[in-house]
Amino acid sequence: MLRVRGSQVVLGLASVLLGMLLVFQYRAGTGLRRDLPPPGYNELASHIERLEVEARVRGQRLEEEIGALRELPGAAKAGADYDEELRLLRLASGLYPLSGPGLEIVLEDSGGEGLAFVDPNLLLVHYDHLLFLVNELWVAGAEAVAVNGERVVAQTGFTCAGPLILAGTKRLAPPYVIHALGDPAALRAALTMPGGFIEAQIQPYGLGLTITEKSDLFIPAYRGDLVFDHARLGREDSHTPPDKREDACVHIRAYAEELTEDGRAGD
Repeated sequence: MLRVRGSQVVLGLASVLLGMLLVFQYRAGTGLRRDLPPPGYNELASHIERLEVEARVRGQRLEEEIGALRELPGAAKAGADYDEELRLLRLASGLYPLSGPGLEIVLEDSGGEGLAFVDPNLLLVHYDHLLFLVNELWVAGAEAVAVNGERVVAQTGFTCAGPLILAGTKRLAPPYVIHALGDPAALRAALTMPGGFIEAQIQPYGLGLTITEKSDLFIPAYRGDLVFDHARLGREDSHTPPDKREDACVHIRAYAEELTEDGRAGD
């Protein structure tokens, strides 16, 4: 019969307990390593957290700055003033169509009746006829002018091209129809004044001319290019008194506002 000594039992129990302890420690160690973050994780997390805080702070500051700008006195008005100034400049430059009262002038070549001994060249409408008529209309207070449907602006020049007349780069052919917005009576009086261009250069040669007052004329917008290859914005002339510069600006704005009112009247 096999006898089991007490020391063997104790040794066996100790071995079992030691094995169990080793297994427990191994499993606990493995779980601990699994729960630990990889190297540098904590540092990266801290950096991301700092960036998020900075972004929130900067966003809040930006919102505060935008709010402060919106509350500045006249900030909204300044933006509206710039828009209005741009609109007035476009009106004065001929970039908007306009309508209102004015004159319709129709000019045609002469039939030559009773003028057999007159130079035939004088019986035709030339570019300078249109040039002088348009200039007299401007001087008389015309606010917008078109010739055969072509808007006349500062860059428009009248020249001859064989039997045709050029307004800028646009070819014109008779009859020549001039539309001018403004006070019809004042415009007519300027054109028909004694000793004026019509009396001196048109009537003696039998050129066809009719002047009709209109209550509602349409002037199209300028359709060409406004090119400034050499001109640049210059500094204000220091020799011009400030009050004179301000007076010029007032007159320009008043003229543009008159064009605005005419355009509204035609809507």
